[in-house]
Formats: sequence, structure tokens, C-alpha cells
Amino acid sequence: MSTLRVMTLNLGGGLKNFSGTLETNANRSEALLALINQINPDLLCVQEIAQYIDADGLKHSMVDLIREGARFSHAYYGETLSMKRHMQVRKDLMVEGLFKDWWDWSKGNAVFSRAPFARLGSAKQDGFPRNVPIFQPLTYEGTRDTDPRFAIITRIKRAPFPYLVNLHLTTLVGERGENQRDEVIRSARELRSEQIRRVIDLVEVNILRTGLPLILTGDFNANPDEYALAGILEAEKGFMRLVPENPISTHPFAGAVDHFYISPRGFLREYHCRVVDNDLAHRSSDHLPVVADLTFA
Repeated sequence: MSTLRVMTLNLGGGLKNFSGTLETNANRSEALLALINQINPDLLCVQEIAQYIDADGLKHSMVDLIREGARFSHAYYGETLSMKRHMQVRKDLMVEGLFKDWWDWSKGNAVFSRAPFARLGSAKQDGFPRNVPIFQPLTYEGTRDTDPRFAIITRIKRAPFPYLVNLHLTTLVGERGENQRDEVIRSARELRSEQIRRVIDLVEVNILRTGLPLILTGDFNANPDEYALAGILEAEKGFMRLVPENPISTHPFAGAVDHFYISPRGFLREYHCRVVDNDLAHRSSDHLPVVADLTFA
């Protein structure tokens, strides 16, 4: 019987402190590594992970820190936003980086694995994940409204050779908090539905129609009853949501927005899913991690 422990966590703004904007760099990074080592996942999916290249050309990367500090054999970073491609004077961090003479700063998503990555078309051969755009605005204006959105797709070279998609969907300014507006909420939900449709377009023919196992995870920026999830993923496409044993909010303002979805439903013999709510988790990010222990049928 094969089992797999998978963890997803949004690092909260790319761990901006790691890129030199706060003095608490070491404390937060140490808490994050302690958290990952405490959970000890076989697969780790993160969103909003950052790195920068300083004035001397040295790379400072959270990907490297996690890979080495948590002893993952394999890691992949998928860039979504960077100074070189999206320089915007309204983005304070980019302006600050410019005057620190950084060569570049970027953030994105990443996947860490203890098993090798397989080719998407050949499960028993070594391969590489791919970073696929699911939302690319014409211009980047320095706010989350125009953040490009990507999904990492990979396959794990370990029976039953599941595909894995790690994503981070759109949220808009004015969708949450005291200044939320109904029209912004509607627009954000429509955007997330479009992005989920694009993920479905990505996997429909080669994964869903052939009945191959797929783990879909990340920060959906949507609660489970939103149409993009309950309507498209579950009702239309037959995905099964892994319901946490402690169904609590994973973000203090957004609610339960970090999830696992599985296709096909018969892929699992059983699962245990939970939101990790402890001191290390709260010190690591403004999101709480979700962990799923999967036993394959």
C-alpha cells in the first residue's frame, strides 16, 4: 500500500522579509523550516515564495533555503512576477530593490519533492515540472488586481505516479475587509472561475479523460462553496475535495481558501486532512498550512 504526505502553504507576500525589507528575516525563516521539518511532507507546494539577486550578483532564495533546510531532493520554482519583466514604480518593493542595486527580484510558486519528478508523458522517466500561465494581464500596475497567475504542473516518479498541480488564483483589491464592494466580489469570483476553467483545459484531455490520478492544490482564494470550486471542480468535473478534520479558516480575513482536490474520486483508499494551527504555523505566514495524508487505492 502506497502513502504520500502532501502539504500546501502560501508564504504570505513572498516572505518579503526574506528579500530584505524587514529585520525579522532569520526568525521567520527559522520558524518556517522548523514547521516543515515538524510536518515532514513528501511533497510540499508553496505559493508566493520570493528570491532576489543582490548588487554583487549573489542569489538569495527561499527555494534554496527550504530545499537545503528541509532536505528535499528535488525542487522547482515557477516565477510569476519579477522586476526584470514587470518593473512598476507603484510596487514599493521593486523601487526599494532598485535603490539597493538588486539585479532582480521575483516571486512565484514552488514544488518540493523527496521523489524525483517524472516526465508528464512518461511516468517512469525523469522529467521537469512546467510553469503554465492561467492569467496574464496586458500590463502590471503594481497591485494584486494585475498580478499574473500561473500553475505548476508536474508528475511524481513514484507509484501510482500522480500528477500534481500547484496554483494560486486571483483576489482583488476591495474584495475583502472593511472596504469590500459587491461588484469587486463578483468580478473576483468570475476571474477565479475563468482561471479554474483554464486549469481544466490544461488537464482535461491527457489526465481527466484518461482517468489518471491528479492532486490539485494551492491557494484558491476561494471558500469551498464558491462556484469555481463547488460548481466547476466538484459538480461538473467530479473532483473530490479533501475536507480537513478541523475545518477552520486558513487565512484570518479570507476564510478557508487553501485546499486539496483529487481526481478521480476512486484514486484514494483513504485520506486524512488537517489544517495545522500551532505557534510555528502562525510565525511562518499569515496563512495556515493544510496537510493531507493520502493512501492510494
